[in-house]
Amino acid sequence: MAEIKVEDAAHGYVETLHRLGVDYVFSSPGSEFIPLWEHLARYNSEGKKPFYVNVRHESAALSMAKGYYMASGRAQVLLTHVLAGLLHGAMELKAAYTDQIPLLLMVGQNRTHDREVYGGTPGPHYLSFTEVGGQQRLVQPYVKWGDSPETNANILATIQRAYQIASSDVKGPVLLSVSREILFEKTKTMRLPTKYVLPSPTTAEPKVLLDLKEMLVKAENPLIYTRYLGRNHGAVASLVELAELLSIPVFEIPGYMNFPTNHRLHMGTNVSPYLKEADLLLVIDSSSWPPWYPPGSIRGKTDAKIVLMDLDPIQLKYPTYGYPADLLVKADSGVAIPQLVELVKAEKQGEAMVQARGERWAAEHKRIRDELEKKALAVKDETPIDPRWLCYCIDQVMDENTVIVNETITHGGMIHQHIERNRVVPGTRYESTGPVAHTGLGQGMGIALGVKLADPEKTVIALEGDGAFNYNPVLACLGASQEHGVPFMTVIYNNGCYAAMKGHARYYPEGHSVTRDQYYGVSCGPTPHYAKLVEAYDGYSETVEDPKQVKPALLRALKHVREGTLTLLDVRLRQ
Repeated sequence: MAEIKVEDAAHGYVETLHRLGVDYVFSSPGSEFIPLWEHLARYNSEGKKPFYVNVRHESAALSMAKGYYMASGRAQVLLTHVLAGLLHGAMELKAAYTDQIPLLLMVGQNRTHDREVYGGTPGPHYLSFTEVGGQQRLVQPYVKWGDSPETNANILATIQRAYQIASSDVKGPVLLSVSREILFEKTKTMRLPTKYVLPSPTTAEPKVLLDLKEMLVKAENPLIYTRYLGRNHGAVASLVELAELLSIPVFEIPGYMNFPTNHRLHMGTNVSPYLKEADLLLVIDSSSWPPWYPPGSIRGKTDAKIVLMDLDPIQLKYPTYGYPADLLVKADSGVAIPQLVELVKAEKQGEAMVQARGERWAAEHKRIRDELEKKALAVKDETPIDPRWLCYCIDQVMDENTVIVNETITHGGMIHQHIERNRVVPGTRYESTGPVAHTGLGQGMGIALGVKLADPEKTVIALEGDGAFNYNPVLACLGASQEHGVPFMTVIYNNGCYAAMKGHARYYPEGHSVTRDQYYGVSCGPTPHYAKLVEAYDGYSETVEDPKQVKPALLRALKHVREGTLTLLDVRLRQ
């Protein structure tokens, strides 16, 4: 087996990451990683990857790595401090697991606490960070694989295997607990692993795809719905081709950019009004969050055959599920959809029916867009500002070089509907609270940073509810933007409350909260001057309260962010 000469063990680790093609190591500092910092600094000074990105909170670091993968398709590496750092990033780690984000997380630890070898600890505080059974057990449900290497003899192979597992379907985070003892070990040579390859993509057996082709060709009113097909950029063009071949309308909740919104077959977000007449519903890459709830309710809304296509069509991560289907297709849509296209092309179509269906849906596409514009313009002068007007103005000032990272709840539906001008090419939209399934608030600003780092020529806008903004590690994200020259724009949808929590009347229609107007769990005030936060980081900001100033303020902010300045708009909205 081949060997490399190294200055010490940590040198071998960094060289392995370099050979794996890792672009960045994200880290919120922990002193056990001094050997890695030493060699990363040397590699970076020579222009060699992976580059080190210092981040001031673990949750921000994990979200940056998530955003970077969503935009680039390449898994990255994170370093977190022993125990405390791991727990600081626990929600974001769970989010990466649920959203199928590959990353290699290396967590420090100490093995010896008396007569320490190779590094040790300068004080007893490290003993406080030990955990019976190992710290990895605290997050074990949210990693695909984990290990706690005891020796450097084969550790480079272990690092490579960890990266390989993270990057293989179904993708997800992996964990290596690396002790100071082996990190600091002095060695002159290390064994190199043999070159690795990734498994071939998953697709369905030919008979299943033939059955699905028959269902699509014979259907009179088929519908397609997706949420995260666009994580594979190449799958978007294949979905367009399939839809055009049979004039099938496509509905979506855009976890990613899945289908061009200016296409005549794009029908927006609401599939419900069309279910009754449908005879086939093909749900692609959305089995974790199908477009109806409760799960069994669909059978009372339509007689359509239901097909779920996904890498995990039965959603193994859920203890209960219950979504019905007539056909489950376990496949990577980036492989299976092109195969379906070729099967459909080989079969003679009823051209008159396909053409008529296409004309009907093209007219519906126009009607939906006209209606949305009419609703937005109807509220353009309202004070406080109506969120539909804000959405409309954002849509008006964007182009396809603009990326939207959405982290709102109450306003999410209208954002999906109204802000779509940029969603005509892949990689222009990311749902931070869960492109695959809902994973919790507090990730949006970090994801926006990661997206901008991966695609620096794009203008990146993070849409944040004021509640979601408070869940973010705001100072850490603003600091990372300033420190690393990664400017992005934040727009706060500020309605002064957690509006999604105001469900009291549903359960207590004549209760104390309703009759006394005393809604616990809803307040997000008094509202501070959020805009001033950005000033501390040499950024540009405005607070917007006049509906006539929404578009001009957006244009001013866009000018600044495109010139390289961190920006924030705090837009005060009606509740």
